Amino acid sequence: MIYPWPLNVDAELNEALEIAMHYLEVTGQADAFFQTQAIAASAILNAWRAGARHKIRLANCAIVAVENSVEPVAGQSRSQSFYPRVG
Repeated sequence: MIYPWPLNVDAELNEALEIAMHYLEVTGQADAFFQTQAIAASAILNAWRAGARHKIRLANCAIVAVENSVEPVAGQSRSQSFYPRVG
């Protein structure tokens, strides 16, 4: 995986992106992979800058950002995640 970070960062950011992208791929929400990855990475960086340091918290922020940015296909409902949401 190519990491879209603008600078050398902690391993937690890379791990959070891997976790988020794996979840998004498994749930079928990463069809436009590079666009999805960019949205996820941006959300992770924003959460990191806001003080979040746990990789699961960072990954959840990315997942929520992607799920909120993608509109479901007509006639299909967005699958509900069984993971808690970040507010």
